[in-house]
Amino acid sequence: MKNMSSFNKPKLISDENIPVGLTELLIKEGFDVKKIPFGSTDKILSKIAKAESRVILTFDKHFIDKNLFPPKEHPGIIFIDIHPPIIDAILSSLLKLFNEISHSEFSGKLFILSLFGFRIK
Repeated sequence: MKNMSSFNKPKLISDENIPVGLTELLIKEGFDVKKIPFGSTDKILSKIAKAESRVILTFDKHFIDKNLFPPKEHPGIIFIDIHPPIIDAILSSLLKLFNEISHSEFSGKLFILSLFGFRIK
């Protein structure tokens, strides 16, 4: 796995359903991660992501609905489809994704992340 500089790391915004432990590990890995305040709506998350050019991390299936949250309008969406949500497994899958996809390639795309890799929608 190649070493990512902070220049190559996308800024992230973490939905309230993302475990705090995962957010903390991503920060330790050098990512700029903003945690959405608990109780915030999906629309607020989307608005902040767009305003701050942050890629959304979520378990929320609403973000798969292209009519509700068109990927082309976002800096990127990563839907995490890993069950059970074991933090080490999610972190490993995310780091693989970030090593394979450059920062600029996230914009306007929806990524479905699994233990077996990812799909781009």
